Amino acid sequence: MSTRHRFSGKKLPLTLAFGALVAAAIGAACNGFFVDPTLTSINILPSAPSVQVNTSTTLKAYGVNSDGQGSYLTSGVSWSSSDITIATVTGNGSASLTGVGAGTATITASGESVTASATATVFMVISAIGISPTNPSISPSATQAFLVYANHDPTLTNPGDNLSSGATLTVTQGTTTVTSISCSYDSGLSPPSQLCTASSASAGNYTITATYPGSNLTATATLNIS
Repeated sequence: MSTRHRFSGKKLPLTLAFGALVAAAIGAACNGFFVDPTLTSINILPSAPSVQVNTSTTLKAYGVNSDGQGSYLTSGVSWSSSDITIATVTGNGSASLTGVGAGTATITASGESVTASATATVFMVISAIGISPTNPSISPSATQAFLVYANHDPTLTNPGDNLSSGATLTVTQGTTTVTSISCSYDSGLSPPSQLCTASSASAGNYTITATYPGSNLTATATLNIS
């Protein structure tokens, strides 16, 4: 009887040791299956920010993790601007975008080796807008440069009056928007202007309408293709 009692008493520590080993194995297995999610993408909001010269606006970074869950990032985000003469950006989670000069700059947000970019437009308050030339003629598939300017100064005696980098040109024929003529800013022109290409437009007259952020003013030109 006493022998069986002594043998039985040794089973408890052995059982506890075995249980500890099982728990450790389960814990290791769990750590292998449940990995902390990592950042997979960043979105800059707003996606096309605009700000007036000498004012600021807030940008936010929205992150999506590998588990599909998303949230606004409050830290760990690095911000940069491609042209600090146009816009500066500072922040760690959200950021402050400040307009320095009229134009566009690429804003980049980075975190955990993930990056995102957005084009920021910096505009100035204008009292007038113009476009030059107002009635050019080109042949099919040719290009035409348009200078968009403020304060009716087509000679650009004040270089700050050049609105071309921030302007949008819309092409219409009658009431129909035309896609066969495309316009985009070209910094290599002198002065930098909007360059319109009549890639597949047929002969006729087209209306080029210039608009500028922060203003409801418009300027128009007639482009003749013949």
